[in-house]
Amino acid sequence: MLIDSHCHLIHEDYKEAPEKIIEDSKKEGVDKFITIGTSVEESRKMIEVAERNPEVFCTVGIFPQENSDKSLEELEKSLEEQIGKSKKIIAVGECGMDIVEFSNMKRSIKDQVALFEMQINLAIKHKLPIVIHNRNGDKCILELLEKYKNSGLFGVNHCFVSNWKTAKKILDLGFYISFSGVITYPSGKNILEVVEKVPMDRFLVETDAPYLAPEGHRGEINYPKYVRIVAKKVAEVKQKPYDEIERISYENTCRLFKLF
Repeated sequence: MLIDSHCHLIHEDYKEAPEKIIEDSKKEGVDKFITIGTSVEESRKMIEVAERNPEVFCTVGIFPQENSDKSLEELEKSLEEQIGKSKKIIAVGECGMDIVEFSNMKRSIKDQVALFEMQINLAIKHKLPIVIHNRNGDKCILELLEKYKNSGLFGVNHCFVSNWKTAKKILDLGFYISFSGVITYPSGKNILEVVEKVPMDRFLVETDAPYLAPEGHRGEINYPKYVRIVAKKVAEVKQKPYDEIERISYENTCRLFKLF
């Protein structure tokens, strides 16, 4: 059994209904899915798909570049209301830092930090894990995790692409690390040290579907069923039997998100 710990089951890239994607994935041994909120509207859709499908759990959150037309207070109120609507909501996120070229940034770094911190506090309040998005934001992410290290905050850095030094600091703060199809890319070799060294009880596997299709499917739309390819790469790098990686990643995901 496998869990795709981070996917987007409702997305404009998909022509299929979420239920078709779920059934196709089950044929490949993927039997649970965590579908991720990135905006107020997307979070609402993720709640709906989770409520319809027993295999699906969801998160609610605001991606650093989303809902930039709304105030922090409005966004906090919206997320607060959504969290109270469903027991299928298992985390806050994805949220964090998305530092790209200035012309492509809808929020300044300062405003991204404020948005991230609001969601951190929401996660702490509701005793939920947080799903961290981190693009070029190691310094800000680590500073905030350090700030809240004695607050009960916990969660996962999804689609980890940084180095072992950063990974070690995140792990030391009690967080998990999740690997995506990026670890299968030739350009992803720098991440393999992290895959090798991460403790067996602290990693997850994901697709981030429909993004980041693994090697062999580059340039295609990604699907949750390809999480098996990620798990196989982890097994290869860690030199462990595939069945063991499959079992442990499943157990780790269930433990982090309190699925059972």
